[in-house]
Amino acid sequence: MKKDTIYLVPHAHFDALWVFTKEEHLYINLMLVLRTVAELIDQVDFRFVIEQTYLLEEMEKRCPELFSRISDAIKAGKIEIADGEYLMADTMLPDGETLIREILTGKRYAKQRFGVDVPVMWQADSFGLNAQLPQIYKKAGYRYVAFRRGVPERKPSEFLWEGLDGTRILAHWMPLGYRAGLDLNMAKLEESYKELKELAATSHILMPSGDEVTLPQPDMPDAVRAWNEEKGDVAVMKIATPGEFFEAMEKEAEEANLEVRKGEMYSGRYSRVFPSCSSSRMWLKLGLCNYECWLLRCERWATVAYLLRGFYPFDDLLGCWQKILFSAFHDVIPGTGMDRGYEEIRQYMGYLRTTLFALTPRIFNTILAEEATDDGEPGDIVVFNPLSWEASTWVEMEMYFERGRVVTIGGLKSGGEEIDVELIKFAKHDDDSLRYAKIGFVATVPAMGYKVYRILERKPRHRQWNYILMRGNTIENRFFSVEVDPATGLIDVTSRSGKRICRGNELVLEEETGDLYYHRQRLDIPLKTESGEGVVYGAFRVDNFWVNKSPLRRVINIETNYFSLRWPYRLTDKLEPRLWRHKFLECKKKIIIYRDIPRIDFITFIEDKHPRARLRIRFRTDMRVRDYACGSQFGVVNRPTDHGRSEDAEDWVEPPSGIYPSLKWLDYSDGNKGVTVIHRGIPENEIRDGDIYLTLLRSVSVLSSDGTSGPAIPVMDAQELKKYVFRYSIYPHDGDWRAAASYRRALEFNCDMDAMQLPRGIKLPRKCSFIEIKPANVILAALKRAEDERGVILRFYETQGNVTDAEITLFRAPKTVKVVNLLEEPEPDTRELKITGRRIELTVKPFEIVSLRLIL
Repeated sequence: MKKDTIYLVPHAHFDALWVFTKEEHLYINLMLVLRTVAELIDQVDFRFVIEQTYLLEEMEKRCPELFSRISDAIKAGKIEIADGEYLMADTMLPDGETLIREILTGKRYAKQRFGVDVPVMWQADSFGLNAQLPQIYKKAGYRYVAFRRGVPERKPSEFLWEGLDGTRILAHWMPLGYRAGLDLNMAKLEESYKELKELAATSHILMPSGDEVTLPQPDMPDAVRAWNEEKGDVAVMKIATPGEFFEAMEKEAEEANLEVRKGEMYSGRYSRVFPSCSSSRMWLKLGLCNYECWLLRCERWATVAYLLRGFYPFDDLLGCWQKILFSAFHDVIPGTGMDRGYEEIRQYMGYLRTTLFALTPRIFNTILAEEATDDGEPGDIVVFNPLSWEASTWVEMEMYFERGRVVTIGGLKSGGEEIDVELIKFAKHDDDSLRYAKIGFVATVPAMGYKVYRILERKPRHRQWNYILMRGNTIENRFFSVEVDPATGLIDVTSRSGKRICRGNELVLEEETGDLYYHRQRLDIPLKTESGEGVVYGAFRVDNFWVNKSPLRRVINIETNYFSLRWPYRLTDKLEPRLWRHKFLECKKKIIIYRDIPRIDFITFIEDKHPRARLRIRFRTDMRVRDYACGSQFGVVNRPTDHGRSEDAEDWVEPPSGIYPSLKWLDYSDGNKGVTVIHRGIPENEIRDGDIYLTLLRSVSVLSSDGTSGPAIPVMDAQELKKYVFRYSIYPHDGDWRAAASYRRALEFNCDMDAMQLPRGIKLPRKCSFIEIKPANVILAALKRAEDERGVILRFYETQGNVTDAEITLFRAPKTVKVVNLLEEPEPDTRELKITGRRIELTVKPFEIVSLRLIL
């Protein structure tokens, strides 16, 4: 038998924000940890791991002398950069493009400053890993991944991890976490070695020796020397880096015939992934989702402006991306830090709002100036579509008019197309002409392009099959009927073929005794639901109900409140309530049914005053299916229903709760019918007994109530005693999510079209498409200027798990087209690229992410 080799890897996991503020974490890591590391390297044969380049960037700015010493050690191979991201992101909640930018930013910095590639992805603390990471990591130049959380099988600790597209990467799971070799006591080291050896696939044993914000140990060389003197005949121990371990293990793994594990690493069987943090501090989730979508579409239009004129707001976009990348950090976006740390995140989101609000119209005005032509048509409004297909969605905008110019707005016209308009609110001049108007309409706009509309002061001409009508409490359109119960505010949705889809938009208020990491409750029933379930004393009460009507939609408005005490609270089936006391939740709901859009949108305003509650929205179905589909980063994953009742979970480290995060959407279908639930930054969901739940918020008051996940720090801001606006939607359909193209509907709901009022006299082409991608299952992910300024990067991905012949049509013929990796470097690729004029044709593998460098 081969003698074992133990790789003792000194490290200090860097938390940019958790139980200390950002500045406190930086002080500990720069002034205490890394100064000590530099001294040890000068004195003894020592190794160390630095994970995230944000720490190095801050060191370069704040401590140039220390940076010089650390830089020399990196170049000499005594310090290894492992992970190499800008910041170690949570991989389940941010957009997939955000994860790519974390890697791109970090690895470019490591290459430029130190001349090193980063072959090891060191996922020391992210709360689970999404199913597309093998592909992302390999296409970003990683050869290996070591991680701590989410593995579904304990043995062996080394395996080949396969992503959705079939990409495989050599992986190591840390069975004892990143503290396996932290205690240098001989007996403790031997205990850790035996446990790690029992799980290892080869004779090479990785033993991380560190913790968050832990000082390096000067006595480590002596401890290693003592081990080798006493135990060296069985296993040789060395102070090493992750790269040394993987290079040695890889050679032996080729003979070990490692098993293949597929899909996401999000199991609590052997390690904690903290699913409930998907609903902690919901303002973070709502904010990141909003600003990711806004920044990505702003970047796309900035790239179009760059191609048209050469204008690219690099500094503005870089500043925004840095704020997004910090917000996506694995202890920031889950919301698991102490209150004071998030003051800076609020400032970051303020920066994003201010910057993007100013930048967006500048970019559009640049595009319009280049597109203006004497041969064009005059118009009043231009609408921009950021998606890679022709899309139809609801648009709202504000307009201002000179005195006497417009008397009324009856509709909009683009060429031969005439559409209805809803006049939401308006103000007039003294001559009865319009001074201001806020209008809404359904715009159908070319792929990644724009359309120009003119105002009609008369009603437009309609096609006969477009209708929306209301009979009693039932609203019908050509897609479905929606019946609303005025007593409860709940709706029943039925398809036009008579299939019952769901009943819902029901508030479910539950007891919350947990913390930022875990939902806990002692009751087996809710505190109360809008349909009346729960404890005897409290109740919801509908205080107002009305419906707004327009030619384009019906908006159901409901005002409802929760009272912890209703009297009488006995014999409620006979006795009407007389007294209502202790109002702890105020809610206003808008339920929007469109004439021309096959989804139902919900806007729910919540003011929470209950300090110990979880609030969820429920949609009840009559389907009973074993699994459901969840939108994920660059793909779709299947999750089990009723998972909180698993019978084999007694020995789990973290018993299954049935809760999972989703990215933008989830779908529950039985093959005959289904419903896609779409959301803007409301990731936590569960399907139980055929009912679909979205968690709106959890009110908790302590970081970790039992002191195991972190210190028991009071977090009063996490009680969520504030006002929230939640936006979500349901899309009833026949068949499954593939047939329904649920991923497209989710992006249409999340990625707003931008509408602008045009200055008088400007003439534009009536419509234009800058980029179109076909067929429907291939989706644009990013359009950006290349980091080296040589051309632009066009990134897209396949969404259904099918080999697909894709076709990309550009607004001008490209000079060169090359496949690149996620670092924007040339990638060996044997596929055929067929370029014909403005069209690019290529074959895309199932769930593949493809990046092209275009020079136009």
